[in-house]
Amino acid sequence: MSQGNAFDFLKRPPRDQKPRKRGLTVASDRGLSLAQAQSIIETTGDVLDHIKCPDHVGNMWRWPAEWIKKKNAYYSGVGIHTLPGGIPFEVAVVQGKVPQFMKRVAELGFKGVEVSEDSIDQLSQGERVACIRCGIDNGLEVFTELGKKNPENPLDPVEAVEMAKRDLDAGAILVVIEKSDVALCIRNKSDALHRMVEGVGKDKIIIECGPGSDKFEIAKWLMREFGTDVNLENIDAEDAPIIE
Repeated sequence: MSQGNAFDFLKRPPRDQKPRKRGLTVASDRGLSLAQAQSIIETTGDVLDHIKCPDHVGNMWRWPAEWIKKKNAYYSGVGIHTLPGGIPFEVAVVQGKVPQFMKRVAELGFKGVEVSEDSIDQLSQGERVACIRCGIDNGLEVFTELGKKNPENPLDPVEAVEMAKRDLDAGAILVVIEKSDVALCIRNKSDALHRMVEGVGKDKIIIECGPGSDKFEIAKWLMREFGTDVNLENIDAEDAPIIE
């Protein structure tokens, strides 16, 4: 009997193997215990490319550094890079402590970091580039984000593409589109998201489909519009097999 997957005689749809540049899944670990993380990886690790830890209060003020290090070391050991959610970065911006923040993120064993401004005033172009480079100087893979959590107006695709290209030129590896702006594009039947994906490149854009009760509908819409190799973020780890 074959030692591969249980039904290896059946042809599966095309899927890039890890490490991949398209069809990325960035799943959310919203405070899983170490035992829960290990259970998730046992059954789902093959479809996860990155783990984002968006429990902002936990990361910043509740969880011990050694516990975070231990969990990050586990994920790293199975080939999955981790990054904290963007809100701790934004708190560091407001408090003027970005260099200390980037250093601590690296010390805790995270492999990446998110540079975002979805809940704070927009950074100047120079400030945003400086934050990206600060992360890189600390050995981190930088994800940047476009959009606001409560947008009053949709993203301007021309401005968004220009900002994304500046981020990538500064060394960011991926540009994230905020879920609230994605939902707004869908509701308004706007082509802005299509123009952003086309202008930046599908392998450099990652699109949030969660959190929220509409996450599966948004994921379905994104796959219909951009193909099954679209990069997706903010999927709860336990939901990743459903999306897959």
